[in-house]
Amino acid sequence: MLDLVTPGAERALRRARRRARDRAAAEVDPIDLLAALVADVDGRAHALLIDHGADVGSLTTRLEIADQSADDEESEVPYAASLRGTLVDAAWLARAADRGHEVGTEHLLAALLDSEGQLTDVLLAVGLRLDDLRGALRAPQGEQSAPIPLPVELGELRFNEPGESADLGRIVDASANRAREGLRVVEDYARFALNDPGLTRRLKEVRHRLAETLKGLDPDWLTTHRDTPGDVGTHIMTAAESTRENARAVLIANFKRASEALRTLEEYAKIIDVWVAGRFEVLRYDVYVLEKLVLAAHQSRRALGDARLYFLVNGRRTLGDLTWLVGEALEGGAQVVQFREKNLSDREWLARAREVRILTAKAGARFVANDRPDLAVLSGADAVHLGQDDMTVRDARRVVGHRVSVGVSTHTPEQIDAAVVAGASYLGVGPVFPSKTKEFADEDLAGIGLARRAAETTNLPWFAIGGINEETIDEVLEAGATRVAVSEAIAGAEAPRQAARLLRAKLDALDPA
Repeated sequence: MLDLVTPGAERALRRARRRARDRAAAEVDPIDLLAALVADVDGRAHALLIDHGADVGSLTTRLEIADQSADDEESEVPYAASLRGTLVDAAWLARAADRGHEVGTEHLLAALLDSEGQLTDVLLAVGLRLDDLRGALRAPQGEQSAPIPLPVELGELRFNEPGESADLGRIVDASANRAREGLRVVEDYARFALNDPGLTRRLKEVRHRLAETLKGLDPDWLTTHRDTPGDVGTHIMTAAESTRENARAVLIANFKRASEALRTLEEYAKIIDVWVAGRFEVLRYDVYVLEKLVLAAHQSRRALGDARLYFLVNGRRTLGDLTWLVGEALEGGAQVVQFREKNLSDREWLARAREVRILTAKAGARFVANDRPDLAVLSGADAVHLGQDDMTVRDARRVVGHRVSVGVSTHTPEQIDAAVVAGASYLGVGPVFPSKTKEFADEDLAGIGLARRAAETTNLPWFAIGGINEETIDEVLEAGATRVAVSEAIAGAEAPRQAARLLRAKLDALDPA
């Protein structure tokens, strides 16, 4: 899963697998990794927990860590999806320092802390100063602040001629300004238009890391050689630069501006300081990732618009039953209809789906196919919805293309984060209450807390799902949800049209305008 890890991190991952095996678990969960980090008394994560107030003895008891000895025995227990997301975040944090930086136990701990939920509740209960520890883990480490020493035989770097210093200063200064400006334009859109806290935080972090990296260059050298009046480029402008068709064009132009400027900074910094050049390279790759996430969020907002009531339909005995129920839901105000029948042949499934597609098109609603990207394409669906055990977002897009939205069901904070990073168009978040449509064990019930987490961390369109009806919807809306997905609340009602109308009215009341 991770290519570059420190011996301590490798030891922790091995211990986590051992713990999952010993408790006869089907998968290795984040709680197993936390226990492994606590058990490793020689690891940096263990020391950081103690330094920031955690009572490790109480934590050991809470996590039921019976044996702190190392275990070299290999275990084949697979990582849970939530833990895979944590490991991706740990690699991201390590790369923030340097592209080739190894993932250490401190990065694993930082990624676990970012997941919030049950783990942070446990740590707070044993006295951990959570915000202080997060700050320490995010702060640049001492060994990262010094340039990589050049081979002795190269001697001191000298410019070939006096004018070269001024030329490089102008190039680097102009590129730094372009990179900062481009990132700020995009960050403002994520903050004020998308209202997305997660994307805003990521963009702000990249912008701050750019500022820290530029400190590796002499600021006086840059500003001294700045010559805006003498810059011939200020008087050269193409027609494309003077106009923007829409917000998406603004985003694309400024992502390109930032990434191109970072490439220029990277190349010319190689003459000055190879460590600084490496940091610019890492930032450039991170900007590529952020471009994908921001454009996906922008496209999702356009694709779903103000759709708030999502109806999932299945289990209808006949085509007539299906079309009548979908028609009633649409008349009542459903704006998205997902066809999720699992017990039909592909031929029958496709025939029914095409009928639902016709009804939704006439009503101006979106049509979603469940699980099957191939049938989504053939039925003309607006989106395909994937569960955690279905194919990945990336593979689904290879089938449906970029014009069809891809939704993902999420049941944990880690799955929400992973789906956002994967480029999902929208999320299903739940189950928030017990559902008559699907049975969940008590431990698998996400609860209302997951809806609160989604509201706090992302503005990618998401629908609260699971047991939502006229009696429970108010609690979901109070938790921050603005969109809901229902099945039995409409399909099981005596008057489906009226049931849909009541739910839609509750949602519309959030924004009367």
